[in-house]
Amino acid sequence: MNVLLVICLLFNAQYSHSNDINVAVAANFKQTLQALKIPFENSTHHSIKIISASTGQLVQQISQHAPFDVFLAANIGHPQLLWQHIHEQRDLGLDALNVYAKGRLVFYSNLPLAPNLSLQDILKDKRYLRLSIANPHLAPYGAAAKQTLECLDMYKQWQPKLIFGQNIAQTFQFIDSKSVDGGFVAMSQVLNKDASHMRKIDETCYDDINQMALRLNNKTASVAFMHFLQSKTARDIIQQNGYRLP
Repeated sequence: MNVLLVICLLFNAQYSHSNDINVAVAANFKQTLQALKIPFENSTHHSIKIISASTGQLVQQISQHAPFDVFLAANIGHPQLLWQHIHEQRDLGLDALNVYAKGRLVFYSNLPLAPNLSLQDILKDKRYLRLSIANPHLAPYGAAAKQTLECLDMYKQWQPKLIFGQNIAQTFQFIDSKSVDGGFVAMSQVLNKDASHMRKIDETCYDDINQMALRLNNKTASVAFMHFLQSKTARDIIQQNGYRLP
């Protein structure tokens, strides 16, 4: 057998059984993935490195051949498109795709929210000068925030006063640092915050935020992580962090 071919086969075998994987995760799910990391690593011989950005930014990095093994998106459209492009050349099956969580949008404010006021009435309060949402073109939670404002017939009114975060993590930072008066973030980001500053959004106002995982290769650790996401341990942690289960 050709020596070069042998070396390539040995390299591929080593790569496919590597114990370390890079997991690219949408910003909203980073904190939850950190909670999943320890039980995954304790129950397997594998370890994960977390890389976080907006879904759109991560797709751009994957298209530029970033060395990611699993992609945890905040929508289903991007993973499905990626799968269509790469599954044949990488021999990925349908099990490379899985919806792992359903996200929930909330309005988070630096001002206490009167429980008897609707969100529409709250957003008419003259004390709100600037709001933040994630970039609707990059982040599914940003798209959901825009849909919510449109649902309330208030997007045109607020558009000039919106501060766009590159992802939902930056959006939360804008609000938490009081750079803006309030905004729309993931429920998972505010579970430990004062409930009087948070208002759940009517889920009929925005498209379902079904979050899909895509396994980008057939490494043993990648397959193991995808299986772990469907385990009771993982599902309990996901639900405890403010997500609905698929």
